[in-house]
Amino acid sequence: MSIRAIFFRAMMHTQNINPIIHPEMQQKMKAMSDKYSHTKSRKGYTLECLKTAKGTRYQRLKKEGTTFSNKVVMYIHGGCYISGLTYNYRDFCTPFCDLSEGIEIILLDYSLMPEYKYPVQLNEAIDLWNELTEVQQIKPENIIVGGDSSGGNLTLALMLYLRDSGCSMPNSIFLLSAWTDMTASGKSYAVNYQKDVEIGDKNGLFDEHTRQTLLNSYLYDYIGDTDRTNPYISPAFADYSGFPPMLLFAGEDEMLLDDTLTVYKKAKQAGVDIKLETQPKMFHSYVLYTDYMPESKHSYHTLNNFILNRIYRSGMNCRQP
Repeated sequence: MSIRAIFFRAMMHTQNINPIIHPEMQQKMKAMSDKYSHTKSRKGYTLECLKTAKGTRYQRLKKEGTTFSNKVVMYIHGGCYISGLTYNYRDFCTPFCDLSEGIEIILLDYSLMPEYKYPVQLNEAIDLWNELTEVQQIKPENIIVGGDSSGGNLTLALMLYLRDSGCSMPNSIFLLSAWTDMTASGKSYAVNYQKDVEIGDKNGLFDEHTRQTLLNSYLYDYIGDTDRTNPYISPAFADYSGFPPMLLFAGEDEMLLDDTLTVYKKAKQAGVDIKLETQPKMFHSYVLYTDYMPESKHSYHTLNNFILNRIYRSGMNCRQP
């Protein structure tokens, strides 16, 4: 682990959201989200804040001078369905615009808990997909979809809906520390409980009582009264037949490591073209911190190559006539 990563891990302890030891964090997460939700774009790029006909909010980010797009990266942000779309997600995605001429970034600005729960966010993701493919007539094979944490959860739920509904799937999928198991049943929850700087407790023990306390906390309010093993809630329980190529990332010290490993194993068994990158000593959604740690930069480079290769291997074309 790099010296920068050691320092940054220590910093991340101050943002621990374990509801057992920090029950006040839901309000703090919302306050931080509001503070950093400004809509300024980097120099040389343009940002539009838009709505679909049904009222789903989204943002379009592209390089200045881009008049139309035949390549789209649709990104769904994380934040436990509590935190909103903040500038750091745009900053993370902005360099994708430089990978190939005409790439646009579409960011879903979904509704948040506790006011809005499943299936509101899934319906918004479906609505945005329909906006892109039906209204704006961008071919599904020209769209790459990705997300982190709860955004990874929503990405997989959207993919399952498209597959189960007989709709065309996107070009490919990438996931950063996707939250896929609302039963918290993976071994990594217990093994990494004292290592996880964001969700764990360095002095705690993850036993059945801890698991039940966590499951009954505000972190899991998103599911409402839905069965926790419903694949649209917990994609770890899904079948991945018919999925497009996938790239997965996870930190080896995060409690949600098995959430990613389970999806990887199931997709692999289903014949999906899937790749997995994990980094030792890394925490939840570590890839997002590409400006701070060499480990994050390494994985971000892997992600950029994946997007670029998928663009050219598939021969992404222009909008439908």
